[in-house]
Amino acid sequence: MINKKNMIIGNIKIGDGFKPVTIAEAAVEHLGSINVAMRMADSAKAAGADFIKFQMHIPEKEMIPNKIKFWGGSLDEILQNYNLTIDEHKLLIEYCSDIGIQYLCTPFCPEAVDILDNLGVEGYKTGSGEMSNFPLMKKIAKTGKPVIISTGMSTLDEIRATVNYMKSLQADFMLTNCTSIYPSPYKAINLKLIPKYREEFDVLIGHSDHTPDMWTALGAISLGACVIEKHFTLNRALKGPDYLVSLEPYEFEEMVKAISKIYLALGDEKILHEQEIKVKDWAHHSVVAVKDIKKGDVLTKEMISVKRPGSGIPAKNLEKLYGMTANIDLKINSILQWSDIE
Repeated sequence: MINKKNMIIGNIKIGDGFKPVTIAEAAVEHLGSINVAMRMADSAKAAGADFIKFQMHIPEKEMIPNKIKFWGGSLDEILQNYNLTIDEHKLLIEYCSDIGIQYLCTPFCPEAVDILDNLGVEGYKTGSGEMSNFPLMKKIAKTGKPVIISTGMSTLDEIRATVNYMKSLQADFMLTNCTSIYPSPYKAINLKLIPKYREEFDVLIGHSDHTPDMWTALGAISLGACVIEKHFTLNRALKGPDYLVSLEPYEFEEMVKAISKIYLALGDEKILHEQEIKVKDWAHHSVVAVKDIKKGDVLTKEMISVKRPGSGIPAKNLEKLYGMTANIDLKINSILQWSDIE
């Protein structure tokens, strides 16, 4: 089986020892306009996203026509209206390369996998609806290219089955924790699944987030997510299909900055930093005389207490000093040293 300590898509490294990466999920917020899709790529790049992800739909291969109904019409007709052509996806791949953001795409049928493979994509991201679509997963695995698999609307047993299937194919894959509610209530996100998935499946785990803001994505980073996927829109006021769960560019940028800061704070080694030592010198407490003490006096709790700074006998030793003898005169507020007593 492929070692799952890291994954590489294009020139983006994912996994242990690497800063968490972000996916700006453009989906079909471009409403079928290649110009808007390019503007979204520009904005995602400026916001600090590592990936911008689009979708490739071939409605007649994905679903029975006129069967799945939404308020705006049947799903196959809606997707067809918002679709980008193969040539436009090719143009987007080239454009993303030129501006320095990694293109990513979700295929929804095996035929779309073939098209994207022929276009030279460097990895795939699948939606939760495709997690148990083994014909699609097999097609992706056979390309030898990495895939990020979302796990929304699935049972734990279904996730296990997909993981076992992909491992049997020697696939290069990882999972994202996901709740497929748009928008998702916070209590349904279950961020603690991230370390549980990592422990059980021994693969990299990310988080695909469908809340209306960034906060659960940041929580996911603190629990070990190495990828954050958030829906992305140029302007929620345009009310694209996913506007309720999408971040605008300035919000995405703030999320990226926050992720970087949280990542820097994830160390697990307790050390005394040089800057802390300077604070420790005055912030810790020492044993001090609270009245004048004569040489030969036996120390009692009425004579000594603890005060800052911490340059003398540490405060933790106060009670050990009761009954010991001063071997020099000590003025009130003198900081006691071990050489002062016996």
